[in-house]
Amino acid sequence: MLALAGPLLPVAAAAAKPTVPTLDVEGIHAGQKAVVKTVFAGDRVEEFDAEIVGVLHGGRVEGDMILARATSERVVRLGVAAGMSGSPVYVDGRLIGALSSGWNFSREPLFGITPIREMLEVLDQPTQAQPSGTAGPTGAEIVAPSGSSTRFREFRWDDGAAEPVASSAGPAPSARRALDTTGGMTPLRIPLACSGLDARALEPLGRELEALGFAVVPGGKAEAGGPTADALVPGAAVAVDVLRGDLLLSAIGTVTYRDGDRVLIFGHPFFQSGEVRLPLSTASITTVVASQMSSFKLGVTGREAGVVTQDRRAAVAGRIGGVPRLLPVSVAVRGAAREPRAFRFESIEDRALAPQLIALATMNSLLESGGAGASQTVRWKLELHRRGSAPLTISDVSAGDAPVGDFAGSVASPLRFLFNNPFERLTLDSVRVLVEVGPGRDQWTLRGARVLDAAVRPGAKFTVRCELERWHGEREEHDLILTVPEEVPEGRYLLWVGGGDELSRYEAARLPWRYRPTSLDDAWRRLGTLRPGDALYAALFARAPEVTSDGRDYPELPVSALALLAGGQTAGDFAGRGELARLDEKRESLAGEVRGELQLQVAVDRDAP
Repeated sequence: MLALAGPLLPVAAAAAKPTVPTLDVEGIHAGQKAVVKTVFAGDRVEEFDAEIVGVLHGGRVEGDMILARATSERVVRLGVAAGMSGSPVYVDGRLIGALSSGWNFSREPLFGITPIREMLEVLDQPTQAQPSGTAGPTGAEIVAPSGSSTRFREFRWDDGAAEPVASSAGPAPSARRALDTTGGMTPLRIPLACSGLDARALEPLGRELEALGFAVVPGGKAEAGGPTADALVPGAAVAVDVLRGDLLLSAIGTVTYRDGDRVLIFGHPFFQSGEVRLPLSTASITTVVASQMSSFKLGVTGREAGVVTQDRRAAVAGRIGGVPRLLPVSVAVRGAAREPRAFRFESIEDRALAPQLIALATMNSLLESGGAGASQTVRWKLELHRRGSAPLTISDVSAGDAPVGDFAGSVASPLRFLFNNPFERLTLDSVRVLVEVGPGRDQWTLRGARVLDAAVRPGAKFTVRCELERWHGEREEHDLILTVPEEVPEGRYLLWVGGGDELSRYEAARLPWRYRPTSLDDAWRRLGTLRPGDALYAALFARAPEVTSDGRDYPELPVSALALLAGGQTAGDFAGRGELARLDEKRESLAGEVRGELQLQVAVDRDAP
């Protein structure tokens, strides 16, 4: 959650009374001449001419849209550019709204204007001292198709609950992208200016964030600190920072309206999140890049100026002054360079963007430290700190064909899973990532296994001997010793042998409710028991029912207890039945990733030697 430092915001803002003359859509008609204010270079606000084409009257949900055509030769040549979102439009000296939308591949510079009346209503939205909703641009809740679920490895939330589309497979859809109701007209993309980003991370980042309505472009910091907050006047460039520190990512737009310390920007939503706490900064424009598909502004971030407080359909609103709290993220990298490297970041704490931003920060730290290439092994540890809970630590190893990309995805996945929980908002105190890079591909494949004992007595130990082959190397034998519980009846039992990921997949298919957390706290606890991939596992199973109820596992319960816990008599509990009971499990850590799985039989006989 983002909290303001210093005095708290008032519970409600005064009703917005325009400080400049305005003109409602009722007074707008085709053929009127218009003037648009924006920045083409530096921080100087300039004007270009346009002509009103007409008004599209929408309903209460989508609102009205004014259509206009740029007539200035400069804009005819460059096109309506991403980054012009929020540029104020005037007719006869009166403000009618903000340039906010357009068409890709358009043959003429047509654009949409969000009416100022609808934008001013955003300033009337009550602002609480602490936001009750999301603290960042998560987007409108869009229900996923039946049966879909947010997942992390084998963990998933309750299958029966409809969840936001944001899943481990990709980012949440942008609310701005969903507003395509006029033959392909959509809100202008927002240039996301990136400074300090390794070129190898730019392309994958662009693919991820394009679905959220961003155009990932080069960025930087303005010379001499850039414009001050006083420069945030209508038509001025403005930035919303989403990541700071050793990486700087800022969304570039334009100021539409200012009333004292209150401002309106963009003319469309960031993600239509409602009440938010996001960093507001000044910005300077380097140039406008013309493109046949969609032109865009290149800009750099200036000085911290205030806080974005509202993210609504018609506009984004903020206040000059104040500093929002950001999520501290630290990354330590060893082995990729001669000396260990340390990186620090601050991220918005957001369900849709935070997992990607943190993964980007960790991947960029690794690349900047020299940790690129396929023939290497990446070992990592993710530490999440949350008030009132013990730290959650998740560790693993990546040694495949693309270890850097695998590592970044592995960092993002548990964060996305936790942020998208259906129970309560995740609020983190800090995130820490420890990365160690080693040369060569440390990877083992299970080639064979056998139980050394023909039969085992209840209460006795037995040995399973496993044959492992190193990547492009020799074979080795490793012994794991397991114990048969004293109370186990005679018979044949399943012995599973292999890597940690494979064991979790096998177990989740037969004991699914162990992988269905019942609360955020339950997920926090269960994720802390994840099996890392750098170990060989052996697990002994019995064909017996097991119940998971309210986050607790009950193996081999009496039939009466099973009927009570897993039957229809439970109310308010989350209960389910599995088909296996795990009797024992052993692991041996290895210097590399373990892959493969085998299933054996173990005979239990009270007369065994």
